[in-house]
Amino acid sequence: MKNKLAFLSMAILLFLALPFQAKAADNQFPDVKNHWAHEEIMYLYNHHIISGYPDGTFKPNEPLTRAQAATMLIKALDIPLTVNTSVQFKDVAKTSPNYAVLATVHEKGILRGDNGFMRPGETTTRAQMAAILRRSFELPLDTQATFVDVSPAHWAYQDINGIAKQRIAGGSNGRYMPSESVTRAHFSAFLVRALDDNMKLGKYHSYVSNKGKTVEQNGSIYTISKEDDFRFYVTKENQKTGKKDMLLNNLDIKKEDYFQTLLLTGFPLILYNEDIYIPYWHSVGEMSELPASYGLMKVQTDSQNFEFMSHPSGYTFRNMYIWNDRIFYTNEKNKERYFDYTFDENIPLDDPLVLISTAMDGSDKKIEFRFDARVIFDDVAFTPKHIKVNQNNKSVAFDHSTMYYFNKKGVFKYSLLDQKTSKLSNILAKEMRVTATHIEVMDQKGKKYSLKK
Repeated sequence: MKNKLAFLSMAILLFLALPFQAKAADNQFPDVKNHWAHEEIMYLYNHHIISGYPDGTFKPNEPLTRAQAATMLIKALDIPLTVNTSVQFKDVAKTSPNYAVLATVHEKGILRGDNGFMRPGETTTRAQMAAILRRSFELPLDTQATFVDVSPAHWAYQDINGIAKQRIAGGSNGRYMPSESVTRAHFSAFLVRALDDNMKLGKYHSYVSNKGKTVEQNGSIYTISKEDDFRFYVTKENQKTGKKDMLLNNLDIKKEDYFQTLLLTGFPLILYNEDIYIPYWHSVGEMSELPASYGLMKVQTDSQNFEFMSHPSGYTFRNMYIWNDRIFYTNEKNKERYFDYTFDENIPLDDPLVLISTAMDGSDKKIEFRFDARVIFDDVAFTPKHIKVNQNNKSVAFDHSTMYYFNKKGVFKYSLLDQKTSKLSNILAKEMRVTATHIEVMDQKGKKYSLKK
């Protein structure tokens, strides 16, 4: 008897949550005939997972409710409805046709409520959809940033990255739009890609680079290692096995000029999908042994296709970052400052900088932002006795979709997303380090502070 009741509940729910199938497939859904998700919608229709409205339409742009999403997943995954459950919801009675399905997805951990409320009629956001699908298909969480508008602080960050890495969900112009409601068409497309590998999106693509002296990505650690005073390697170490591969050896690269330094311990690496970008010292003073200009080289994570890039480059090319398929870097605004042994990093000095971006091929050059930053550089030099002048300011740091910087007036952040600037502190900083949740700052006297992002 209880099984019959469960079956009846399911039938009623399908009738209410997913409008009934009214016509033959050949003549079905005139409103999706030329829709971008036509193939995915018809896939689910032909597998009896979704239906249309009595008038024969599908209404692909209507938002999907939580109850409807739950029903689609129950059908797609062929999950038996829970029987004899003690699950209670404050907003779904046991007599409701939604109850059996919602109790089932709740117990399976697929779709959860808050404080006893299941909110069956509430529309589903794209972030919620990512979490629901990842849990439903038991996909791995992923920490690699994918979209420019989903930062590590977002509650569904790893869920969204997880379904993107599995080529289930994509975005638009590098954005995922996590707060937007999921339409019937979108959910249909995501669900089909989760069900059928042949329907997945093309190659995975991240829109946020990973920059550092040591960079972790896809289970490997990348860095520049030193063998002796003349030999340096770009290495890739497997985190599970400990196996280390040499991707690039500075002595094997044919220099364009004798007075160049291609690799040094501490040079930053910028990983963008399968490419490693390395800003290097394009020219070095013969007497001072200080860099006079900078260039950029690139190699793939499998050590293939090394190349010297023609852009960006120059005397003041610094602080490179890649974001949303564009290369960002700074130039000095007023002059090309010459650095020699008279330069003292302990004396606070600000320079006006210009944040510039270009397309990946160097075209479409734009000025993004003008700001002042302290003239102080990373701890990279030939020897500890050399003045620290190089391709990265300590006063400028990128993290996901934000640039942090400090000058005589304090510590600031600039959003690459909305081009807005805000002040974080009045601290006269000397060093800055970005963590997952804070900005660690050291002032002129060596006192340390922790600022919320």
